Amino acid sequence: MRKGVAFATVAVAATVALTGCATDVEATPTDTPTPTPTASETTAPVVDNGTFTMPSDCTSILPQDRVDSLEAEGIILLAGPGGLYGLELITDPTPEMLAGGISCYFGYDNVDVNQLKIYSVVSVAPVTEDSAASITADLVSQGMNESTDDAGNPTFSILGDKDSNVPAIYNLVTAEAWISVISIYGGETFYKENVVIAGEALDAAYN
Repeated sequence: MRKGVAFATVAVAATVALTGCATDVEATPTDTPTPTPTASETTAPVVDNGTFTMPSDCTSILPQDRVDSLEAEGIILLAGPGGLYGLELITDPTPEMLAGGISCYFGYDNVDVNQLKIYSVVSVAPVTEDSAASITADLVSQGMNESTDDAGNPTFSILGDKDSNVPAIYNLVTAEAWISVISIYGGETFYKENVVIAGEALDAAYN
């Protein structure tokens, strides 16, 4: 049995780094009552993405051309269902795994299992009416930037900074699926790649 490596700490460290980047702004007291949002103001529009099918394992989470592109750079599916090391090296479940999904660790293999280098973590988890609110609330609480993709699906992200070791993080939440991509590096280049990869994972899950 190989000695375990805490792969899940990649995602955890990313979350910690993200939280640390949130700016603490002290609210100024005011006597003006805050309007109560209506249901239409708090509920994201439902986008028809098609029929969602949860990936059976990590080998189907991305299209083959993306997998081939990563492999050309020496990046392979190291861990997660269907990965080289399976679940053996994942000592703690990710939030997506706890939500009933899978997390797939792509990176560089090494003869010494303790020297494996993670490049990115791609996750897909199912979303229900009951879980949607808690998932988005948790992402918002981490100080992520809120927006929507071209189709109108809510997104939650952070650009990150390679020099400061703050990873690029991108979450895409539909009515049926939560897709996240965390790069070990931050900055515009890696953030944009995360956006593209999340879109590819979305297409794979809805085809």
